[in-house]
Amino acid sequence: MPGRRRRPVYLDVHLPGMSRRTRLLIVLTVLLSILAAVTIRSIAYFRELSRQMVVSDATDLMTLCINDTISRKFAGEEYGYDYFVDIVYDSAGAAVAVRANMARINALSSELLSDIVHAADGGQLSLSIPLGNVLGSSLLLGKGPEIPVDITMLSSSHVDFRNELSGAGINQTKHQIKLDVVIDIDVVMPWQTVSTQVVSEILIAETVILGEVPNTYLNWGNT
Repeated sequence: MPGRRRRPVYLDVHLPGMSRRTRLLIVLTVLLSILAAVTIRSIAYFRELSRQMVVSDATDLMTLCINDTISRKFAGEEYGYDYFVDIVYDSAGAAVAVRANMARINALSSELLSDIVHAADGGQLSLSIPLGNVLGSSLLLGKGPEIPVDITMLSSSHVDFRNELSGAGINQTKHQIKLDVVIDIDVVMPWQTVSTQVVSEILIAETVILGEVPNTYLNWGNT
């Protein structure tokens, strides 16, 4: 009939024969499953965040060790451009060749790598990071129990020299000698071991060559 109100219809999800205890167990099982899924995702997120933070701190520590070692090495002895390179001139005074003193370069490379290993306590560094530091919150920095972290230098680490040429004005060429320090390390955390690489590039000498660019580079492994 027009104007007659309809009674609401309720859907009864009660399953015949299912007791109240069984329904409660099903609800608890669903809630526990959701809680377990959230917990697993939270743990995975925490592990990844903490891995990034710890590796970053370990890399910073190794970089500081490398730079400090090289600074002390070059501050204690005189290593000018002429120590590594000789420029050969022709009778007219034009530069015709750049000759690298590979004996000195190789010796210094070995010394630097040995010094870096020694500065890193024989290639075994350790540090402790407060738990609050790896949680990503500025309010927790420096707080909480400390996480022990070991840094192990690998035998694949090496020190290489390379040279670069670039224009420095009219009829002038700038020659730079750079030092590439590549340190492979294992960062050992209580729950994971991560391998990474620390690379430092340092300018150790440069000069400006007047005249045309020499077309000969003696003893250089790369140009």
